[in-house]
This record gives sequence, C-alpha cells and structure tokens, in this order.
Amino acid sequence: MIRARVRWEMLNLIRREKFDIILPEAMRENKIDMWIHVIREGNPDPLALDLGGRYGIFIFTDRGGDRIERAVLDGSGHMLRRGGIYDIFGSAKDLRGFVTERDPQRIAVNMSKWVAVADGLSHTCYLELVETLGEEYAKRLVSAGQLITDFRTRRVTSEIVAFANLCETTRQILEKALSNEVIIPGITRREDVAWWVEDQLLTRGMVSSFGLSMPSVIYSAKSEQSEYRSSQYVIQRGDLLSFDFGITFMNLGTDFKRVAYVLREGETAVPSGIQNAWNQGLKARRIIRNNIKVGRTAGETLKIVACAIEKAGFAYIPADPTTDGGVSGLKPGEHLKHPEKTEVSIDCHCVGNTGNSEVAVGPSIAPFRSDRAHLTIKPNNLFAFEFVAYTAVPEWGGRKMRFNIEDDAIVTENGVEWLYPPNDRILLIF
Repeated sequence: MIRARVRWEMLNLIRREKFDIILPEAMRENKIDMWIHVIREGNPDPLALDLGGRYGIFIFTDRGGDRIERAVLDGSGHMLRRGGIYDIFGSAKDLRGFVTERDPQRIAVNMSKWVAVADGLSHTCYLELVETLGEEYAKRLVSAGQLITDFRTRRVTSEIVAFANLCETTRQILEKALSNEVIIPGITRREDVAWWVEDQLLTRGMVSSFGLSMPSVIYSAKSEQSEYRSSQYVIQRGDLLSFDFGITFMNLGTDFKRVAYVLREGETAVPSGIQNAWNQGLKARRIIRNNIKVGRTAGETLKIVACAIEKAGFAYIPADPTTDGGVSGLKPGEHLKHPEKTEVSIDCHCVGNTGNSEVAVGPSIAPFRSDRAHLTIKPNNLFAFEFVAYTAVPEWGGRKMRFNIEDDAIVTENGVEWLYPPNDRILLIF
C-alpha cells in the first residue's frame, strides 16, 4: 500500500513539474493558445498517464504569466482531483462556453498524421468537438503533434531520476538473466530465460516493453542458425548471446541490450577475434558519443557523426534493421564493402515514455527515421544509444561479427551522459 502511494505521488510530482516548467515553453514555441486533449472512456490514450486521467477533456490555456491554466471536463475519478494538478473541474457541456470565454486563436488537439502518440482523437470525437465548438472555433483547430513532442521529450529532474532508477532495475535483471544463476549450458532453453525474466517483472509489478523477450544467438560454435532461432533452443557452450530487453513502468520505458559468451571447456575468456570485434564497437561508441550535442537537429547530428566515424578509420553504412540484412535496400552480406574496416550503422532513437522506438516522439539519429530528422536535440533528451558494428574475425576466415550495442542515455548541456553503468564488457557464462 505504501509502495502504491509512493508511485502515485511520484507520478503526480512529474506531472506538476512538467506542467509548471515544460508546458508554458512548449505551447509558446509552437504558438498554441489552448491545447484540448480528448480521451474517450474505453478508448485508451497514449497520454493518459502524462495527464493523470483515463478519460476526460483536458484543457490547457495560455492566459499569460508564467503558468498555464489547467482544466478537466468530465474527468476520471476523485484521484484526479486529489492530485492537486488541475485548477478547474467541470462538465463536458461547459466546453463551448469555456472556449468562447478564453477566445484562443490556435487550438491544438490530439490528432496527427505524423506521430501516433498525438493521434488519439477518434473521428467520432473529432466530429463532436467540431460541432460543440462551432464553425468559428473549429477553423482554429491544429494538430498537437509538435506540441506533444516538445512536452514529452523535455524532461524534468524528477522524471530523469525515475527513469534512471528504472534503467538500473533493467540492467540488474538483464545481467542476471545472462549469468549462471539462470543459464546452465546444455540444459537451459532460450524460452526458459524469457520466463525467468517475466517472473522477475511480475514480482515488481512491471511488464516488458516488448512482450516475451528472450536472448538471441549471434553465433554458435556448435549449432546452425536453423536450430538456434527456435525458442526451444538449448543454449550451448560456445554460444554468443545478445539480449534486447526493456521494462515499462510508471509511464516510462527502457530499451537496451547486453551480450554474453558461454565459455567452452578449457576457455577462461572470450576468443580473441570476438573480443577484438567488441573492442572496435566500444571505440565507435566513444566517437558517436563525442559528437551528439544539444542544439543540433537529429539530421545534422547524423551527418556529423557519420563524418567522425569515417575520419576515425571506420566505415559508415546507412542501416535499417527493418530490411533484410539490416541495411537499407541491400541483401544480407552486400554491405560488406570494406573487409579491412569495422563498418558502423547508427540508430540512436528516442526512448523514455515507451521502450518502443517506432512510436516514440522525439529526435532520432538514424537514416531510416527521416520523419524525425528535423527535430532539435533539446537539453535532457533521453534516448537509446544504439548502433551496430561489423568487424572481421580472423578465426572465421574474415567473415564479420555483428555487434548491436545499445544503452539508454541522456543528452545534457555537457553532452551525452550515462544514467547507469553502460555495457563495457561481454558477460561470461561458465
């Protein structure tokens, strides 16, 4: 009971701070006088936790000064009133008079062709809103897409603290999952690891960001791809594992990876070729990190990072993990044009309220997310620091090892800062 109250109080603190500090700036930069966010009961909205209610008409009005007026019409439950976040509570029948009295010139509503989290207004609710407001005010409706993007991606301290704590919980679960506490070579299946993780989340009242997640096999000394892609595959000695995992909790979502090697009999360390490939990835990470700064757009940053990668002796390749082979328009293996170099692709995507990069708002430093390339990296931007490094392994006859390295981080005025210890090593399973 105490834990539940602490969570509720923390969420209210984050909402209050964001309404006080972030919302005025976001509304004024986007020239929005009023933001109306409609959530229909029974039709869950991505911003329900941001705003504090499961349903209702949430109205934010810029009436001058340093504070945005906050109102809820037909809001959900007494806990919304107890939160102390909103100034006015009323009925939906008051909407037209409420808007008319304030006479806003630009009214943002939750509809967007561009970003899904800002597109929760159903067609039926839109028609009802237009009818209620009348022709004069209906003409003033605009998309809240950019406003919601700016509101969500600009973080307050309490939000950063909560996210960092969730990241550390994610790290601990993920690294334990890739250890001898969970994996017994020759006995443990990939799916067994997944269910162990689910049990850890269940005891904490959390859920996975991606559903049932299990480690994948990057390389196996004994088994073929056709075998180790199965969820029933038994993890063997000589397997190199990668685990992509995230947790969703309290309106926050994480997304990062860990890598582990299962030692073969007589081995005490990762084989030198694999270790060298990993080390090249860490060198690339330092270069990428040093070239992500506040104030640039995601598109500008991608160009700067690509140039820095090339200048350091690596080869930059424009990758897209949604295509075959992971590289835009190419088949598996076709991107290996630089056998003597480590090839690097970049997917530094937004993360924070959701671990799912495809629906997250915010700047994305990736060639295949061009719809977010125009967004400027603001202070306290949370993102998944993700990239792939392909390095030749001599023991494989020069074939390339693919390491996808990912951790969550924050961009401040100081540059990229870690929120928890990042992935600096390949974990060992004995």
